[in-house]
Amino acid sequence: MDDDRRPSGPGEPSSPPPAPSGRHDGDANRRLEQDAAPAYGAPAPPEHSEGPPPEAPRPYAPPPSPQWPGAGSAEPPRHPAPEPPQQQPGAHGDGTPAEQWGQAAPSSPYSIPGRGPAGPSHPDRQPPSPPHGPAPSVPQEAPPPYAADHRPPFTPAEGPPAAAPYPPPEGHTPAASHDGPPPYAATGHGYPSVPADDRDPFASSAAGDPFSPPDGPRHTEPQPAVAPAAPPSGAVFTRGGASGPVPVPPETPHAGPGPGGPGGDPFGSDRPVPRRRSRKGLLIGIVSAVVVLALAGGGASWYVLTLPEPEETAAAYVRAWNSQDYAAMTGLADGGDPAAAFKRLDGNLGIEQTRVTTGAVEEVGDGAVVPFEATFTLSNAGEWSYSGELPLVRVEREWKVDFGPGVVHPDLGEGQTLVRTNEWGERGHILAADGSRLDDGTASGSVQMILGEVGTAAEEDLADLGAAYEVGDPVGVSGVQKAYEERLAGEASTAIRVVEAGTAPQDVPEDAPTAGSIEGQDGKDVTLSIDPAVQAAAAQAIIGQSKPTAMVALRPSTGEVLAAANVPGGFNRALDGQYPAGSIFKIISYNALLDSGMGMDAAMNCPKTTEVGGRTYKNAGDAAYGAQTVTEAFATSCNTALVQEVADRLDGASLLASAEQFGFNTGFHSGLPVFKPSLPQPDSVSLLTASSIGQGKVLTSPLHMASLPAAVADGSWRAPMLVTEPAPAERPEPAPIANAQNLRDMTRAVVTEGTAENVGFTGEVHGKSGTAEYGTAAEGEELPAHGWFVGYEGDIAFAVVVEDGQSGSGAAAPLAKSFLDAL
Repeated sequence: MDDDRRPSGPGEPSSPPPAPSGRHDGDANRRLEQDAAPAYGAPAPPEHSEGPPPEAPRPYAPPPSPQWPGAGSAEPPRHPAPEPPQQQPGAHGDGTPAEQWGQAAPSSPYSIPGRGPAGPSHPDRQPPSPPHGPAPSVPQEAPPPYAADHRPPFTPAEGPPAAAPYPPPEGHTPAASHDGPPPYAATGHGYPSVPADDRDPFASSAAGDPFSPPDGPRHTEPQPAVAPAAPPSGAVFTRGGASGPVPVPPETPHAGPGPGGPGGDPFGSDRPVPRRRSRKGLLIGIVSAVVVLALAGGGASWYVLTLPEPEETAAAYVRAWNSQDYAAMTGLADGGDPAAAFKRLDGNLGIEQTRVTTGAVEEVGDGAVVPFEATFTLSNAGEWSYSGELPLVRVEREWKVDFGPGVVHPDLGEGQTLVRTNEWGERGHILAADGSRLDDGTASGSVQMILGEVGTAAEEDLADLGAAYEVGDPVGVSGVQKAYEERLAGEASTAIRVVEAGTAPQDVPEDAPTAGSIEGQDGKDVTLSIDPAVQAAAAQAIIGQSKPTAMVALRPSTGEVLAAANVPGGFNRALDGQYPAGSIFKIISYNALLDSGMGMDAAMNCPKTTEVGGRTYKNAGDAAYGAQTVTEAFATSCNTALVQEVADRLDGASLLASAEQFGFNTGFHSGLPVFKPSLPQPDSVSLLTASSIGQGKVLTSPLHMASLPAAVADGSWRAPMLVTEPAPAERPEPAPIANAQNLRDMTRAVVTEGTAENVGFTGEVHGKSGTAEYGTAAEGEELPAHGWFVGYEGDIAFAVVVEDGQSGSGAAAPLAKSFLDAL
């Protein structure tokens, strides 16, 4: 029990609870307000229902909280004891004797006198089923008068008519097995009680058993009616009788002991007092029900009409297959593991591209079938096509692909997959510019480093090579042979075989079924720009050098690499060497000065030393030339004259822009991986002036340095190109050099009156010498330096570098002369 009210025992008369007083008034009222909350959010009914009685039972709604005279005062009036029942004309105001329906139910702490249910006068008889006809004609005793402060919900004078709104059917005999009073059988107002036979079998009793009365004392004698202390909290409805629903109050947490608590409720809960509803409310309810059913029916129709079709599932599955989205394929399939099956197929066959198309859907029984045509592009093998079917089934109102091995390929069974075996044709050759073979074993060591070697595939190589290769297959391992492996190898003749999952290609049984085959193709040749005559001249020029040396020759009009020679062998310095540029970079610096507005007639001063940006500069051999023209300063390679003009006229961005015109920070796409020259933008005067003479952070290669005189000769810088067939796909566009003619005059002066005057060049040779310092030196000693010389004659440009050569004109220029003389 939640409170201090004692329930009535069997045969013990009930009395109304004592009136609350003092502080407890508020607590009791709050409990009553909570208990009176409508069940399931039902709205509260109006205070009085006017008009004629409804034609059929309406859903129950709880009445408002009881009022007493003087409501709002500090203390409510005390409740007097109930008086003897008054005579009224019948159980429902129609003259039926009250004795037929019994006395009032015992008192309940949750009842109001005059409103509680009436108990039967005959213990062996049930109250009638829901009324379906005129009321019985047995007279009934009048109910007890209401207390002054507890009026009934309404009186005949102010509300409902005297006749019973829902009299019981004629000839109805309540079941004799019902114990206790009928719930809510009031003597003057409210609905008749629900007999046990009409009780909802799913409505739980107080004990939780829907078919047995709750525990507690059972009332076998009629009990006086007592009004509930607060309105009931709500009601639910069960089916009862032939005319429609009958209100059945829900369980509440305040059920007392005995059948229905102290009030004698056989369902173990407080029972609300039903309120009569108007015809208008009934009409609104009917219209609402029709609208709900219509909406539900329309929603169901929409759902049915928008169910996916098999064509949609097949189309989505094929889209995922074409994009190799195997996770999406798995979501559209029923059974199996499409992702695992198709990933295995990709790895085994080397699938590079998938193209699947479908035909018309054909319904087969409860399912459907969609024919498809699949075409795979296989690495080093070409295309392979086959036909199959996608079976579709309904799974939870959706169409799914009924996945199995046969969906992958119709020849596959459970636990099987496809692999490929290959036979290679003749490998392609590497040719020189004149069409002669370079890979016949007679090429020089320098050319051989460019060509690379052919080896055999190892186990660790297969992942990169793809499914076309097996251990032991011929494969390029360096140089052009590796870079153009796919072209040189051709396409293997491929057989698609059916094997057990996990079988390696080299372990495929000879009698394994063949699902398909692809006819292979021999490899294709690769043509280089190497000119055998020019290559021989370069190799002859540097052969016998004691210091590492590299030479590169280009064709200025095309950028083609004509020769690349290295001494000693083992490292391709010509293409991959990384060096500071030294004074060769002055071609770029003077181009930037001319772009800035300096004229060719500008006067320059060449002192022995000069300090710029906190750094001291001097000239080779501690030379000092005094006043010079632009061409003279370039020809003598005066450092001190140049850095002063650079500091006055240029900034980091302008020098970098000129450098990038000549290919710095640019990928060559020459056909082979080569070193990419680099120059970060100088961010100080010191770094700016150091970069202008090819020091600082300048890094380049002999291949790149040969492109500088080639740009001067042609008038546009062109990226060096080594492979001509197939032509590189992303070769940079030529970059025009606006000052090319002035630079031609300056480079010619180097040979005729400058640093290379004493080399003895013959013919129309243009050039520039350079000394590029590197590393560190002991105090008082000169830094080690590489010797550079670049130039051109006619349509041949060249670059020579001698590591630790110390002087460009002394170590590199004579090698350039030997090269040109040999042509």
